[in-house]
Amino acid sequence: MTKIASSVRIFAASRRPRLSTALLLASGASLAAMVPGAAYAQAAPEAPAADSAEFQDSNDIVVTASKRNENLSNVGSSITALSGDRLSELGISSFQDFSRLTPGLSFQAVAPGRTQISIRGINVGTTQPSSSVAQYLDETPITAAATAALAGELNPDLDPFDMSRIEVLKGPQGTLYGANALGGVIKYVTNAPDFGGFAAAVEASVGSVHKGGTDYSGKAMVNVPIADWAALRVVGNYRKDAGFIDNVALGDDDVNFAKNRGGRATLELRPVDDLVIKLSAFTQRLNVGGESSVDAIRNTLTPAFGDLTQSRPLPEFIRDRFNLYNATISYDFGFATLFSTSSWTDQKYRRASNGPSFTAGTRISSEGAGENKKFVQEIRLQSESADQHGFEWQLGAYYTNERYNRTSTDFIVDLNTQATTVDFFSGTIAKYEEKAAFANATYYFGPSFDIAAGVRYSENKQDGQGYGGDGQFNGRMGSSRDDAITWTVTGRYHPTEDVMLYGNVSRGYRAGGPNFFRVGQVIPFEFEPEELTNYELGLKASTADNRLHFNLAGFYIKWSSIQLPLIVDFQTFRGNNGKAESKGFEASASYTPIDGLTFAGTLAYTDASITTDERAGVGAAPGERMAGTPRWSGSLTADYEWALSSNLDGFVGSTFTGSSNRPNSYIASVNTPYVLIPGFTTLALRAGVKTDTATFTLAVDNLFDKRGITDDYTFPRFYGETFGGLGTYYDNLGTIRPRTIKATVSLKI
Repeated sequence: MTKIASSVRIFAASRRPRLSTALLLASGASLAAMVPGAAYAQAAPEAPAADSAEFQDSNDIVVTASKRNENLSNVGSSITALSGDRLSELGISSFQDFSRLTPGLSFQAVAPGRTQISIRGINVGTTQPSSSVAQYLDETPITAAATAALAGELNPDLDPFDMSRIEVLKGPQGTLYGANALGGVIKYVTNAPDFGGFAAAVEASVGSVHKGGTDYSGKAMVNVPIADWAALRVVGNYRKDAGFIDNVALGDDDVNFAKNRGGRATLELRPVDDLVIKLSAFTQRLNVGGESSVDAIRNTLTPAFGDLTQSRPLPEFIRDRFNLYNATISYDFGFATLFSTSSWTDQKYRRASNGPSFTAGTRISSEGAGENKKFVQEIRLQSESADQHGFEWQLGAYYTNERYNRTSTDFIVDLNTQATTVDFFSGTIAKYEEKAAFANATYYFGPSFDIAAGVRYSENKQDGQGYGGDGQFNGRMGSSRDDAITWTVTGRYHPTEDVMLYGNVSRGYRAGGPNFFRVGQVIPFEFEPEELTNYELGLKASTADNRLHFNLAGFYIKWSSIQLPLIVDFQTFRGNNGKAESKGFEASASYTPIDGLTFAGTLAYTDASITTDERAGVGAAPGERMAGTPRWSGSLTADYEWALSSNLDGFVGSTFTGSSNRPNSYIASVNTPYVLIPGFTTLALRAGVKTDTATFTLAVDNLFDKRGITDDYTFPRFYGETFGGLGTYYDNLGTIRPRTIKATVSLKI
């Protein structure tokens, strides 16, 4: 029997580009005030907290993109920041929710925990197992670097409760954030323990999903000052997202439920003056009952078995456990501060999906499992702020050691007896070690003009072995070594106090690695690192009264030595063949015409395409659009808050999001048939009341109950049809949640 490749890649798309008049009007209205940077940032702990109901003075908005506190309006690159209060107001509880409010950010997914993320189109699609976007939780990278880790899909879906903010940095961030910050960085910043006094918060919600089940969640935070030199902050959460897909083959309803539970604790110690020690732990458990995908007919993309249904004769699931431990120590010498951060992450996963059938009464069940372990040590010495005069600098060193052990098994399952036979088994044991040193400096010629530059040298070594149990896969050891220099140069000019013009050029890279292969196959022993150069010009401005904030960034990216797949005997290996380019703009804005009323909008245009002939690899011809990237995406929010009494306020709001069509693959793809996935729009409404300590919100998401498509996954269908499988195979369309009505109560002390 022809063996079925077990490692399932996913990729996503959206629904047909009917960016309706609403999006065009929203875009036009907001373009007068658009911003790639951020409409919703919040102050860092040491800065005054921002009132999320109104857009605050940009001088109060602080982010840590440069690994030092910096006003958002002064950052010389495109950044979006969503504050914790704003995330709560919008009812955002997952990555997919906030991604639609972030210009230039797109994703490919059929279920939580299986998400490929791209920024500015830097992603070749379903065949890219390593991530092009680095993700951080405070000081800790939570994505693995090596291809062997399958980090392109294993992205923890962090619950944003009690977060200070989420920062999304666009463009390569290799100087400060290392190898996989090729397209950008997503940084989750948690609230630090508060020494000012006891505090607590709870949040509970219940929701009803149209044609689905019931959502519910409970979350809590406790902050305890233990002494004048010690404070502890503990957060816990449990969330069940209701299923809404029925499996007609098994007669099971709402199979795509997702349970996400976890928590984090941070102990901050200040035993002596100028010394700060933070010890933190984070854990998350994800249990998904099945894919959020509908079985559909390819030519029409219509459901094969009815609305919100699939026919999978074998149960599917995702299990993901993620643990993280971190110790961060800082000491202020006066002239400079020394930082040390040590982290350990451990991720275990299992997932099962249906494959094709080659014998009557049987079906293939593909199951993947593995564990990724990662140790990171970073040391930085950085000068005190130059306060816009003179010279400030930063020096650092970085080390990581990652280990991976994963298996992939195809079981032949007898549908009558449920007896199983192993058809194909393979696995990989690998490790990745990287060392790096970096330096950054900024010289202020005065308050109006400065130039910043940074450089990083990285080297890594990898080795491992593939193995198999079917008698044909005689795994051999492979190893590789490579290095790279990444750099950035940024110039900033303030013609007035409220306007900044900037330009930057930055270089990013993704590590190469060894290929683990069968005996006798003519494939490269290793593949080389990728290189990417980003050119960006931007404008950040606000009016003197701070009612209008406007940001706009244009970019052009050249991408070379792309790690594309080589197909040998229907097995996929890495090689370096491709070149691509991406160009476009990102914009967003916030406008407060009167006190209490705020409008905010985002708009992004991304034209990402392959520029070389790659029909022998991914099947792309020159000029083809990069898989999974919409050309247009945007959002528009409106919020109004008013006083109902001396201690009670009312509020209402709405959020409109939309994106244009995107290809799921390439026209001549050898293993993922090409489909142009339609774009889609959504509308959400919310209303409620609040006091200083309590908030009640009633919200409806996807008001018009749209069936937006987030992915067209064709892997099982392709292999079934190609190798003479029995029966009919359908495309698996990842689908957004139907209309959901939710009530939320939050209390804080």
